[in-house]
Amino acid sequence: MIGEIDEHKLDLMSSRDTDRGKLQRICLDLLREHQEQGDDGLPTNNRFLAYELMQRGIIKKRNEKGKRRGDQNMHEALTHLRETGIVPWEWLDDESRVPINNPSWGSLAEWATTMVEYVRLNPWGGRPPKVITESRAVAGILRNLSDQYCFDVFPTGGQCGGFLRTVIAPELEPGDRVFYTGDWDLSGGQIEANTRAVLERLIGGELDWTRIALTETQVDRYHLRQWAITKFDRRYKPPRAHQAVECEALKQHIIVQIVRDQLNALLPEPLEDVLERESRQRRQIAAKLRRRS
Repeated sequence: MIGEIDEHKLDLMSSRDTDRGKLQRICLDLLREHQEQGDDGLPTNNRFLAYELMQRGIIKKRNEKGKRRGDQNMHEALTHLRETGIVPWEWLDDESRVPINNPSWGSLAEWATTMVEYVRLNPWGGRPPKVITESRAVAGILRNLSDQYCFDVFPTGGQCGGFLRTVIAPELEPGDRVFYTGDWDLSGGQIEANTRAVLERLIGGELDWTRIALTETQVDRYHLRQWAITKFDRRYKPPRAHQAVECEALKQHIIVQIVRDQLNALLPEPLEDVLERESRQRRQIAAKLRRRS
């Protein structure tokens, strides 16, 4: 688990009698719930938290004319909790900003000795599955799972062209298993269809493609239709209105569990066995490197 709530700093929250103080405590309680879910709940991001607060009636889904959006107050409350050190900064991700890292080493021996601690065994007995997400927020909450199961996650951020060609397609081969998550709506279906068609054309073959979220069954099972929003597809003349349910309306830990279930069903052996073998080999290789350095 990454960090803990600093109980000694709770007195730095605003007064309980103010709207600001009440919202800070509500956000803190929500983050406690995510903490209890372990790796499935943290790190999280503002989009998932906003949906949870809307579903509880804490903030409004749509802002009234001339008033601040409810999620703006939530952002301020979360920032206060982090700036005062009550909750760790790393509990919330910002998937829109990615650093460019280029580490270097004093010697190749130093690199090998250090990196052996992080080398992973492929648990798939072949090519790992890929997960493509329409939402960057959904990709962010799959980071821990991706580390555990050694699979790649590609967020498209909706309809895109260059990213499919320069980043995703080079990582695919015909027959690869692809799990897709996207919004449940007319536009979302079109985004998925275009993404798949472009990728299959680029790699020269079909993909073993499965949409795992959101599906109509999930929308009904988790009573998500009430959170549908109206979108306008401006590719039509006149623009065509349609209802949409965003992936973030489904709770974070549920989405993570949906992906985990799909992965476990594909693994040729239990992940625990692979991790045990990996740890044993890592210790053996590290010992050899230390003797030679």
